[in-house]
Amino acid sequence: MAVIQIKRRTTVGSGPLVGNTGNIYQAEPQIDFNQEKLFVAKSTKTASVGIPITLSDYVEFISAPEIQTLISDAIIGLGLGTAAAKNVGTGSGNVPILDANGKLVDSIIPKIAITNTHVVATEIAMLALSQAQEGDVAVRTDIKKTFILKTTPASTLTNWQVLETPTDAVSSVNGQTGVVTISLAGLGGLATTTYNTHVASNLHLTQTQRDIISAVYRIENPESWGHAVVDAIDFASEAINYSILCHEEINTSSGVPVKTLSWGVNKNMVLTPQSVIDGGNF
Repeated sequence: MAVIQIKRRTTVGSGPLVGNTGNIYQAEPQIDFNQEKLFVAKSTKTASVGIPITLSDYVEFISAPEIQTLISDAIIGLGLGTAAAKNVGTGSGNVPILDANGKLVDSIIPKIAITNTHVVATEIAMLALSQAQEGDVAVRTDIKKTFILKTTPASTLTNWQVLETPTDAVSSVNGQTGVVTISLAGLGGLATTTYNTHVASNLHLTQTQRDIISAVYRIENPESWGHAVVDAIDFASEAINYSILCHEEINTSSGVPVKTLSWGVNKNMVLTPQSVIDGGNF
């Protein structure tokens, strides 16, 4: 039975057998415990001064700790940071990658909608907004309406939702639409002539209301106007056997009756230094 002998370095130094002397055989392994490496000869070779054995004659296998060291050194050397040591994926501790459109998948970060407004003149122009994204708005100047894109693609009419807005115009006035001119007849009420006749008359009042209004006067006292003397003629029809006299006069020329009250003193009833008090006969 064949025996495979594994050589190991026992001398000071590191690496496999190299130099101008010695033999190596194809697939021959050599272990270096100093560096914890395995070297396997690529082919059979006898060393000489002209053709020495070199490291290129071996396949080099390094240990796991050295692999970790090399990776760490490469990360530091390239300035990659700790992310270079993370796995790619969407789980905890993973590094996410971009999709075919150069974006993060929705499970990593929700969609951020930046609404753009597109002013278009026709439905065809709205459906041709190939760059429109969800949340974009299309203002249709032909029908005076605004649409928002619910989902892509924009070329599908049902993906657009019209934004309902209340109209700012009165829908109708007493059954009339459009430009409405307000009038009594237009409101379904009395004709203007009938209304004016009604306002000018007292037919809309009860008899009790008419009696009350007919007895209402605006009372004025001319003495409050600063007149200290009242002409005696105002009291010509008044009894003169009283010292205080009151004259009442009603003027209806202004529409609303005005009752004027004039007050005066009967000078014949006022005592003066020349007055004679006659006690009469006893």
